Amino acid sequence: MREEIRLGNAALAQNDMETAKQHFQHLLDHGGTPLQEQIAGNRLREIQAKQEALCAPPLVKPPIRRSTPGGTRRHRTRT
Repeated sequence: MREEIRLGNAALAQNDMETAKQHFQHLLDHGGTPLQEQIAGNRLREIQAKQEALCAPPLVKPPIRRSTPGGTRRHRTRT
């Protein structure tokens, strides 16, 4: 089962999330040591978080144009 972790980590290094998920899930499905299962579970959660971050639109407000009261823009005059 160490091989599944190695293959999953190698897939993550190549940004191949689906293959990495398959390797880590395979380890969880077929069992391993408690530490291996903990590592696989952590990696699956990390992958999930990355995928959710890629799908979610950024929470950035568009810039607000500021104007003077009355709706006209104020210009500085040179003196």
